[in-house]
Amino acid sequence: MTTMRVTTHQSQMRTSLMALALASALAVGLSLAVGAEDGQADQLLPAMTVGYQSGKITAVYEKTFQIDGRTYSLTSDAVILDDSGNQADAGMLAVTLEVQYHLKKEQNDKIDRMIIFLPR
Repeated sequence: MTTMRVTTHQSQMRTSLMALALASALAVGLSLAVGAEDGQADQLLPAMTVGYQSGKITAVYEKTFQIDGRTYSLTSDAVILDDSGNQADAGMLAVTLEVQYHLKKEQNDKIDRMIIFLPR
């Protein structure tokens, strides 16, 4: 009988701890989402840019563009964001814009991720 009570108590404790962990994870997720809406997305972008290169757009052509004089194109599934973390598109690329970009593995002229720093 005592063993049964201990097992039941342990089971209840495990359930309570799992519920607490789930609630904590949910609270952290919500605070990150709210923080991103409150302008903290700017603070999250640096963590995303590990392995990115920086440069300035020096020319824009029909299907390619240049960053610091070197010609690149976007992959078909490229992700482009502005510096606030909002979705952007290739039509926003303009000469003199600062960018951070990630080159697709083993294709040094194809960009698969880019952040555009818009003038303020």
